[in-house]
Amino acid sequence: MLAKDIQIGQRVRVIPNGMTALIVGRPEYYSPNAQLVRIKYEDSTRYEFMINPLIELLPQVDQYPAFGGTHQRKQGGTDV
Repeated sequence: MLAKDIQIGQRVRVIPNGMTALIVGRPEYYSPNAQLVRIKYEDSTRYEFMINPLIELLPQVDQYPAFGGTHQRKQGGTDV
């Protein structure tokens, strides 16, 4: 995923562990070929920095309505 395409609030898949996460920070400089992106895993309180080549954007249908998708949070404040 290119750093210029990253927007706060997008849902992504983390390639190394296959988990779904939410982007909660803007990309920060790390190296010429990678930038650090702050993410929050769904159904977790865990935050992490991940380099942008290791995350992939979920399809548009799996995004929140603000990004043209139909995904809704489950009642109780947790996501699947």
